Amino acid sequence: MRRLLAVLLALGASPLFGACVFGGGHALTVDAIFADIGDLPRFANVQSADVKVGTVRGIRLDGYHARVTMRIDANADIPSNVEALIRSTSLLGEKFVDLRVPAGEMPSAEKLRDGQVIPLARTSRVPGLDDALVKLGRLLEGRTSADLATLIHSSAEIVRGREEALGELFSKLRPVTDVFAARAPDIASAISNLNDAFSSLQASRDVISRSLSSSADATQILANQQTDLDRLVRSLDNASSVLARLGNATTAADDRALKDLRATLGKVMLTTGDLSKSLTALARFVDLWPKAIPGDYIQLDVVVQLSDMGPPQSASAATAQQAANTAELRRLHSLADLLLRAAR
Repeated sequence: MRRLLAVLLALGASPLFGACVFGGGHALTVDAIFADIGDLPRFANVQSADVKVGTVRGIRLDGYHARVTMRIDANADIPSNVEALIRSTSLLGEKFVDLRVPAGEMPSAEKLRDGQVIPLARTSRVPGLDDALVKLGRLLEGRTSADLATLIHSSAEIVRGREEALGELFSKLRPVTDVFAARAPDIASAISNLNDAFSSLQASRDVISRSLSSSADATQILANQQTDLDRLVRSLDNASSVLARLGNATTAADDRALKDLRATLGKVMLTTGDLSKSLTALARFVDLWPKAIPGDYIQLDVVVQLSDMGPPQSASAATAQQAANTAELRRLHSLADLLLRAAR
């Protein structure tokens, strides 16, 4: 009876002993703050480099985040700069916490210590197939499971036999997606500018409509006057032909006229100096002429004396002589007027 009681006590104490000792040594208590833990269960495994190093001992709410308490074997020798990721063992497998050093960082020489808290900035949850199915269900918005099965079956039929090609395509698209990710602000700015341009076009819709309507009316007018325009073009063609023939016919004469004009211009250029001197002298004469005559007017008396010019003339001859003398007097009178105006 005492032997049976001892066995029962040993069996009852074994879980407590296992909880206190992990892997033959003492355990560390480490907390991690997660924004989303999904369906991570209590007592889920904690792994590092695909090796189990502990278990999840508690999950509680910490403000708007979840605090996950883990018991980790102290002999696991885990660096202190690890990050905590909630992952799945397979597509639909159980969840576990993966402790690993982020890519691009060197493992810290300092080891993970008891009571350490992994901050929110170094924790995340890797989406699994269940998340994709949930998003797909939201996308379908109330579709039945039969519709989902049809979609999955159709997708499988499309992809079947093209796995390698799709893998190569995804490999080639990876650099493109990186470029798009780097140029995301520029793309967003371009889209915003396009939106502003479309808004401006929308605001100017009436003006654009009137412009298009006016263009249509102008095109209709041109279409109605097509016959007149054709006739005008033909007339211009005929006129150009006539001008071409006229030019060909008068080429020699035009050449001679240009040559004569060139010779004339050459002589004019030679006499330019003399002409300039003459005009200067004439201007000086006109300027000095009034100063040489006192008073403000010129009086010119012309006395005509008729002397004995020979034998007496007949009446008709005398009349003709008188008319000639009168004309000469008028010419002299005109010259006197010209001189008077020039003096004034």
